[in-house]
Amino acid sequence: MRLIGGLVIGLTMIVGGPATAQTFGPPITGMCLLSRVGAIGASRAGQSMQVQLRQLQASLSSELAQRRASLDVQRRALEGRQAAIAPIEFQRQLAGLSQQAQALEQQQNTRFVAAQTRAQQQVDRALNDALTRVITRSACSVVMERDNAYGWNNAMDITPATAREMDGVLQAVTIQ
Repeated sequence: MRLIGGLVIGLTMIVGGPATAQTFGPPITGMCLLSRVGAIGASRAGQSMQVQLRQLQASLSSELAQRRASLDVQRRALEGRQAAIAPIEFQRQLAGLSQQAQALEQQQNTRFVAAQTRAQQQVDRALNDALTRVITRSACSVVMERDNAYGWNNAMDITPATAREMDGVLQAVTIQ
């Protein structure tokens, strides 16, 4: 579950607030700037994805804890019978319980990553649809990643318009 926690924390850190930059000169016609992370973070679908992933993480962590507790009970029972079991059989059964615990954690991680991938695909489709509309409406000849720029003229920033357009395309993601 450590992997799941890291993924959610990483996603939460990526989805930050709006960037501000020093405004440089007049806007360049046809050049647009987009913060992909900012647009997703400001959209309802992106926010929905974050909430649902946190809920899924909590649910999977709880389920894993319950299943591990059951394996711990089995392990303690096995240790209580250790004197009555041949050493090789004890080691074999103990190794089996350890493998089950590892398999459980791997299954939970796999479930989380699969759900995260499905959610991100939904958000990416909404972003692409929204971005296509905003680029056409704004007559962008070139779109550059805003987060890599030191400064820009805010009139060139299509991030807020893209986030608003995403809201019209997709309100919430579905994680199953």
